Amino acid sequence: MARPKNESTVLTIRVPAPLDRQLAKEARRRRMTRSEVARSILESGLGRRVDLASEARRQSRLVSRRRSERDALAFTGAAADGG
Repeated sequence: MARPKNESTVLTIRVPAPLDRQLAKEARRRRMTRSEVARSILESGLGRRVDLASEARRQSRLVSRRRSERDALAFTGAAADGG
C-alpha cells in the first residue's frame, strides 16, 4: 500500500555541537521548534538552489543569442553591472 504524497518522513542527522547551539538559538529567536527552523532552512536552501539553476539556464539562453563571444562578454558585463 503506497503512502499518501503529503505524508512527512523523519530525517535524523548528526550536526556539530556549535551548529546545534546556533540552531537552538535561532529557534528561540523565531519562537519555533528546532525542527521547524531546520525545515524552513532546508526548504529555502534547496529552493534557492533550484532557482539558481533556472537563472543560469535563462542567462545561458540569453547569451547564446549573441553573435560573437565579444558580444556575449559585453552582454554579461552589462547585466552584472545592472545596466
